[in-house]
Amino acid sequence: MIRNVVSIGIPGALITVLMSVSNIVLNNYIGNYGSDAVASYGIAYKLDMIPILLSVGLSQDVAPLAGYCYGGNENKRMSDIVKRTTLYGVLMGGIFTAVFVLFGKPLASIFLKDDVLIEQTGYFLKILCLPAPMLGIINMMTSYFQALGKAVKSLTITLLRNAVLFIPGVMILNHFWKLDGVIAAQPVVETALAIICILMYVLDVKSSRR
Repeated sequence: MIRNVVSIGIPGALITVLMSVSNIVLNNYIGNYGSDAVASYGIAYKLDMIPILLSVGLSQDVAPLAGYCYGGNENKRMSDIVKRTTLYGVLMGGIFTAVFVLFGKPLASIFLKDDVLIEQTGYFLKILCLPAPMLGIINMMTSYFQALGKAVKSLTITLLRNAVLFIPGVMILNHFWKLDGVIAAQPVVETALAIICILMYVLDVKSSRR
């Protein structure tokens, strides 16, 4: 029992650890473009954390319910819960994307006074917020595999998101598009990961029906 509990908890713990590692790498690359870029990204990232944390909270709160249904062999109900929660997450992300795209600069002006920094922060926020709808898919799939006790699949998503795809993505995009590429790494990686998560879910559902 202890082994099973630990194996399920590891992906959850690694999310926090790897997010810190990936942010260290990202900040080091952004730091190459000056303190203004670091300051602008810092504000934009904090604003972008709002939909990220709301999405994480939504998916983690639903995970126990999905686990109960799975344990009770109520697969139809579990599937409905997962799909509905994912839809809510996508819609919530879409709303935040629209708000950040339309009101990026006014939101930045709450924290900044310099016009140049406000302009740059609004621009960064518009890029960072683009994958917000994808968070509903990624976070729900992570919690879904945790709820079903499939720690390896949950861990795979975590590693892909914060290390395997993200860190090389930052390096490659920085090489080709400099600062714009560094900022765009998160949207590119999370869009690709959302597609991978959908494929993993479909394959998992098919294998469980056999």
